[in-house]
Amino acid sequence: MNKKLVLGIILTAASLFATPINNVYADSYKSVTIGADLTNQQKQNMLKYFNVDSNSASVVEVTSTEEKKYLGDTVSKGQLGNKSISCSYIEPTTTGGLVVNTHNVTWVNASMIKNALITAGIENANVKVSAPFTVSGTAAMTGILKGFENSKDGKKLDENTKKTANEEVAVTGKLGEKIGQDKASGLINEVKSEVIKDKPKDEEGIKKIVDNVTDNYNYKLSKDDVNNIVGLMTNVNKLNLDYSKVKGQLEGVASTMKNTLQSDKTKSWFAGVCASIGDFFKGIANSLKS
Repeated sequence: MNKKLVLGIILTAASLFATPINNVYADSYKSVTIGADLTNQQKQNMLKYFNVDSNSASVVEVTSTEEKKYLGDTVSKGQLGNKSISCSYIEPTTTGGLVVNTHNVTWVNASMIKNALITAGIENANVKVSAPFTVSGTAAMTGILKGFENSKDGKKLDENTKKTANEEVAVTGKLGEKIGQDKASGLINEVKSEVIKDKPKDEEGIKKIVDNVTDNYNYKLSKDDVNNIVGLMTNVNKLNLDYSKVKGQLEGVASTMKNTLQSDKTKSWFAGVCASIGDFFKGIANSLKS
């Protein structure tokens, strides 16, 4: 057979096989995690919501056992529940940072998830969290990291990293019950920024940062709240994150929280001024009595 003809047949065959390979490459790019306790119809509805199917994305389930593994030590049984419901869509990207949207989840919000993903070392991704009805959203957080690992551009995450990222959502969520989700997200983000930047040598140094930030906004936190934040930041500190690499991400989260936190800082300053004025006139009154 003519050599040119053989070569032509080989090249033609190669071109025919190239397209399916590329399709598989693209199809496995996205990942969806589904709460294992949903009905089959609810699972299909969630895939439609994320605009994917089993051929266009890697689809994995998240169980309540996995939730308890990563969140059981820090999330109350009431929030964790006994069923895995919430779902997530993960699409790693090369640019654009972290874009997070939530629907039908009440205990976690986009800022909390974005903060946790920064801690996990994820720089760029489109993330959606949803459920067929209103739930806490704890399964989705566990699922996001699992889904990221199962996506084409995902990477295997260290267990301590996953544990700390989930813990961050848990601590922020509990704090959000008391001071509001946005305030809690902003507070944790600011404390984490200082911890990553300064890399304190011990828990005492971390507690000092926590106290300084909370005092700055005049947040009255319980001893347990402070201990939870210090414990979380101790684990964050152990991850040895490079501040130069996450600075932009942290500042991005901070910018979305700016109005909320700035308002609290202004209120704290004003309260301090009023207290000083009150003390001044009280001192004058006391001197006149003597």
